[in-house]
Formats: sequence, structure tokens, C-alpha cells
Amino acid sequence: MQITMRMKQTSFFKLKNSKAHGGDPSIGKRRSRRVLKLNKPLHVTLRSDFAYSGRSLLRHQIMINEVIKKASLRFRISVYEKAICGNHLHILVRGKTRFEIQNFFRVVAGHTAQKILEDNPIRINEKPKRGGALPYKKVNTCKHPKNQRKFWDALIYSRVLSSWGKEFRTVKNYIVQNTLEAMGIIPYQQRRPRYAFQSGAVPSG
Repeated sequence: MQITMRMKQTSFFKLKNSKAHGGDPSIGKRRSRRVLKLNKPLHVTLRSDFAYSGRSLLRHQIMINEVIKKASLRFRISVYEKAICGNHLHILVRGKTRFEIQNFFRVVAGHTAQKILEDNPIRINEKPKRGGALPYKKVNTCKHPKNQRKFWDALIYSRVLSSWGKEFRTVKNYIVQNTLEAMGIIPYQQRRPRYAFQSGAVPSG
């Protein structure tokens, strides 16, 4: 009985984790094939501990929106919702092919980082800003302002949603909530520690 239960638990966690890729769990690990299902939406998250002051994503909303718009048209990506916050970005998308989805990720992450760092380079030995509402312990290893890929803390996090029904609506509402909080329309609501940014998941309830 104990062996059976252990096998069931192992299968459960493999199934749960098989929907996600990137983010903090990818740091220091060998890259693996990104999990994608072309008939299902993806919740995508990017975060940077260097996105503060002149590098705050809120200061570059027009540029970021333009990059996402151009990349989505170029690679046939449907964008259902997005939120540009101070140090992180949420996008709810679906693509037609793996090649186009991966290129969309590459262009959005690369072009936004490049444009932000053109006028606001990361200084040598500059420490990333942490703290705020969520504890965040990751140490960014950026050593030089020309190393633009290090602007983002980790690989783009993506999570395959299980359905177009309740989970899709929940994630979409969660992203809208992020937008309203970033605009100051509604007060920030405390998340579970290290929950929203690192897993890309959505609080239940």
C-alpha cells in the first residue's frame, strides 16, 4: 500500500510540473524542452530585480506594448491579456506552432531588455533590488551592462493552462488585477510568498 501511494504521488507531481517551464526552478539547471500544447493557452511571466528606477517596466509601457504587438503579428500569436508592472510582466497567449511561440518569447524578452538597457545600463557590480511585498532571494549574476540577457532574472516562465474555461478566466482576471494594481486603481493585494512570480500560478479562490 505504501509503495502504491508513493507511486501515485510521484505520478501526480510529474503531471503537475509537466505544465510549467522556466522561472526560478530553471536557475542553475540544464535547459530542457519547453512544455507547450498548441491547443491550450499559456500564462507567461518575466521578472527582473533590475527593473527599478529608470529601468522600471512601467516607464517603458509604450515600448513594451509595441514590441509585444509587432512580435505577436509576426509570429501569429494570440494575446488575450497582459499586465506590465514595475518589475514583472504577465502575458496570456496562444501560438500556432512551437517555432513561432519560441521566437515570440525570444523577441519579446530580448528586444525589451535591449531597449531598456540602451538608456539605463546596469552598472558593473550593481546589486539587484529586492524586497517589497514578496521575499525574493535569487541573486542575479549580471557582471556587465552589455550582458543584456541578464536583465531578466531567469528563463521566461510559461505554464500550460488545463482548459479554456474556469482556469483561463481565473488567470485572465488575475492579470487584469495586476494591471489595476500597477495603475494604482486598486490597492495591492498580498500574495502567498514567492507564489505568483516564481511559479506563474494563480492563487485559488
